[in-house]
Amino acid sequence: MSTIHSNDVIDQEAVRAEVEQYANQNRVFRQAFRGIDSTGIDSNTVEVPVLDEVRAAGVVDEGTAYPSSGDATRKVTVGHNKYGVEVELTYESIEDALLDVIALHTEERAQDLADSLNEAAFEEIQGNLQDDVIGDAAGSLAYEDVVDSMTALEGDSYNPDLLIVSAQSKGDLMKSEAFTRASDLGDDVVRDGAFGQVGGVDVLVDDSSLIGAGEAMMFDTGRYGIESQREEMTSLQYDKEAENKLVVQVRNRIGWKAIRPEAGVKIEA
Repeated sequence: MSTIHSNDVIDQEAVRAEVEQYANQNRVFRQAFRGIDSTGIDSNTVEVPVLDEVRAAGVVDEGTAYPSSGDATRKVTVGHNKYGVEVELTYESIEDALLDVIALHTEERAQDLADSLNEAAFEEIQGNLQDDVIGDAAGSLAYEDVVDSMTALEGDSYNPDLLIVSAQSKGDLMKSEAFTRASDLGDDVVRDGAFGQVGGVDVLVDDSSLIGAGEAMMFDTGRYGIESQREEMTSLQYDKEAENKLVVQVRNRIGWKAIRPEAGVKIEA
């Protein structure tokens, strides 16, 4: 739903808010990553400490040293890139308060930015999953493939909480009686990008064609990777007087890093 309403002043802040809301609603692959706030650092990179040991705590006998995680901690560097989009609004559309037209155009440009951010997160996922792939590559996702993925992650002490499927794989699951019986939503319509939940795992649909028929990915989002925001969504406006246009630039700086690739698994059914 658009954030631009009839009583709004059409300026860079209204456009920025619209773009930001839309970009945050369409973040399928970004949801595999845990967000951290890096806006306070004075660098384009941030180092994240990662503990590789499952346990660095235990009984401390009298007079003995505490268990230490120091030797098991590594630092992972996350870099940031600037992503942005320009929204051009004619003077006439602003003066005539053509809010529906402005909102439509802004949403279209916001979709471009959302797609760019989603694709960047997907690129970081590529090649950063468990080595073993689930499925037989037959081109059709089965409920059993989902269960096998959960087993693969839980067998490595991970807690799967997100399954991303392609549009075709969604269709396969919707036809599966085993899935609809196991889903909290059953045959309900898609809501907020999720169309079901199996064993506590949210199921999201990738409609960008980044993954294809029979494909899916499952994650422990708390441990898989980091989405680091270096600069919040911000805006700048300028005039193209010769064309009678107001141009609003919306940008942010953000980066992704898969810190534990083994906390994600690929399905090629």
